[in-house]
Amino acid sequence: MRRKWKKHGSESEGSAADVAQPGLMTPVHSTSDPKGSTSSLRKPREESENDAEVSSDARGAVVSTRPRRSRTRQRVSTENTLHTVPERRTLHDRALSRKSNNPPSASSSLRRSMLEMALFVVVWLAMMIRMWHSAPQVQHKLLELFAMGVLLLVCFNTHLTSSSTIWATRVRYLRKSEVSDILYAFLVPLLACAMLLDVVPSERVRPLAPPPMALGVRGAWRVERLPFVTDRLQGRGSLVDLHIFCAILMGVHVLASTIMRRRRKRDGARLRIEELSPVQAFTYYHGFGLALALICTGAHILARLCGWGAWFFADTPSWAIVAIALNFQTQMYVWTRVAQQNCTLGELAIVCTLSTAMFHEATIVTIARLVPSYGRILFREPSTMLMYHLALMIGMLVIGAVLSPLLILSRNLARRPTHRLRWPDKRNLHRRLLSLAFFVLTLTIILGVYGPWVAWQLGGRNPWLYVVRSMLQGPYWWSRFALLGYWGLLCNIALLSIQLMVNRVWQYATVGDQVKPQTTLRRVPSVSSSGVLAATERASTLAATQFAEKHAPDESTSLGPRVAVSVNGRRKFFHALAVLLFVPGIAYDPAFMHLAFSVAFSLFILCEYMRFCAVFPFGATLHFFLSQFLDNKDTGLMIMSHVYLLSGCAAGIWGESQSRLVQQLGVLVLGIGDSCASIIGRQYGRFHWPRSKKTVEGTVGFVASTVACAYLLRMCHLIEPFRVAPFTVVMTLLAMLEGLSEQNDNLVLPIAGLVLSSMIPYS
Repeated sequence: MRRKWKKHGSESEGSAADVAQPGLMTPVHSTSDPKGSTSSLRKPREESENDAEVSSDARGAVVSTRPRRSRTRQRVSTENTLHTVPERRTLHDRALSRKSNNPPSASSSLRRSMLEMALFVVVWLAMMIRMWHSAPQVQHKLLELFAMGVLLLVCFNTHLTSSSTIWATRVRYLRKSEVSDILYAFLVPLLACAMLLDVVPSERVRPLAPPPMALGVRGAWRVERLPFVTDRLQGRGSLVDLHIFCAILMGVHVLASTIMRRRRKRDGARLRIEELSPVQAFTYYHGFGLALALICTGAHILARLCGWGAWFFADTPSWAIVAIALNFQTQMYVWTRVAQQNCTLGELAIVCTLSTAMFHEATIVTIARLVPSYGRILFREPSTMLMYHLALMIGMLVIGAVLSPLLILSRNLARRPTHRLRWPDKRNLHRRLLSLAFFVLTLTIILGVYGPWVAWQLGGRNPWLYVVRSMLQGPYWWSRFALLGYWGLLCNIALLSIQLMVNRVWQYATVGDQVKPQTTLRRVPSVSSSGVLAATERASTLAATQFAEKHAPDESTSLGPRVAVSVNGRRKFFHALAVLLFVPGIAYDPAFMHLAFSVAFSLFILCEYMRFCAVFPFGATLHFFLSQFLDNKDTGLMIMSHVYLLSGCAAGIWGESQSRLVQQLGVLVLGIGDSCASIIGRQYGRFHWPRSKKTVEGTVGFVASTVACAYLLRMCHLIEPFRVAPFTVVMTLLAMLEGLSEQNDNLVLPIAGLVLSSMIPYS
């Protein structure tokens, strides 16, 4: 019977090359027990009872990669077969609740959300007060900031009673439905306001003011500045307009969706989105988005005709209003459909707003070459590194959109079982042809489109030779080559260490047929020891589900103690690696790090294309490798934590901060603070934050470690002198946010750190 089942399972998977199929494994760990610790929080909240939507915290339906026969067999067996993943997590959550004597409740969730709301309201009010007392050139932004805050607080109030989403989008498309999710749409607009206020002329230099850029000048970023006519106040004012406008669009979507849901529930009707085909749903969403964009553009034109233009996005032209609205809403649609369950409402707002800003900045840079007056609304200093930054990041996103038909075909071909193909014997040939076409067209776009665009921005110089020549423009002619060698050595050591970890996981998975299962009510056994799945499938699914058992005490099999490194240990290994990689480069050559971060980001996105769409021959390998580092926030089809980590470490550099400590802030917060908080909280934590696994002891460790490491960098003369007391206050607020927030720390903490660094300057 067992041999026959394995044959059936292998046939359903298609081929051995498709064992690690992207998108089929990650939903296993995206579920929460409807009777466990998370779903009880949804009871006082209003849900649609007559539609197919459920909140992501109350999902009980599990998308499993196992055949139906295996699931039936597991439900029947009580002794010789392991529980399914939801059952194992149920036992684990109940054990944690009994152990902590603090079972989660709706009131604790509400208290945590109210604390988050209080933090955001205080920062929002402080920002408005600071803007009121600032120069007259920026006071006209006060009304925009006030309107955005009121709208988002109204959305927060509606989110208290019902799970909210954007227009024509199901709740389950988002990772979770927490009350405080929408509050994180505040973050990027507050950061833009801080960047604007820091360029207002004053007696002291503010931390987010742009640094001087020149070649061969001591104390400046060693990069060539391009001859654009710029205005820092107007440029950053247009950045504030863009981010506030995107936050308002998000709020309108949430309010419109909530009103429609409540109205249809009151009338006893099903949600219309459940009855529409994909083409109709596309039209339904984009029709609303187009109408909203036209209304906003018309209001902008009318305000200027009536003489109120100074109070309504004064630094943004009318054509940009409609372009920003359409771009932002399109990205929200694509992200929620392609990367289902990958983000919350707040993370969706952050990702789509930042991406929209980069697209708009690339558009302005292009227009400024033709119409020089548009250079006055550039967000950042026009330099050669900025042109490479935009070409690399925007170019890779555009490549994914242009070549999406090939990527979709590759993914569908990899996921479909062999016996369901029209030409099953040509499966591998077709995959190779699709892969070849993808790589050839990608190279063609890079060489034929983005290379000439960068050359045009550089005044006709060859962009490839310019990169080689820029390697000699560091503090010393050999310094950038030495930095590359240092990175290569560290990366090789890291890859060797990771390979050892993966080999141990593989060994632990493949010996499962010889291990006798040991199951009790209090012991959570490993999936790999069930003897039910094929060995190759166990090797892939073990990494995706191991996070559910990482807290289980005394976890062992007949082989002895657990041989695999925990998921948390593997993830923090990358955080420590980020510290060793980035701290020296940021300290000695921030301009070169600007380019290096951009190259790494584009490579990460390219790898995610290949993993998600199973591009031959790298897709399955990348999927298995990245699956070793998943946690409970990587619940969607895409794996983005490593991209968020890189972006968080680069936040101070990409924001072109003048303070060397602020440039290092993302690395300190994520590489040092977050890692120490996790380690200390797991080892010594006793007191938990409301409805959270994060502990007060971990929060204290966060503050102590970041302050100590910053002082160590000061002693090594890698950063400028700073005041310890204000810096400690900033780190304490960040630690509180890290303890309270259920968002992705890699994305949220660096942005919040930049905002607080401007509000409470310490350098």
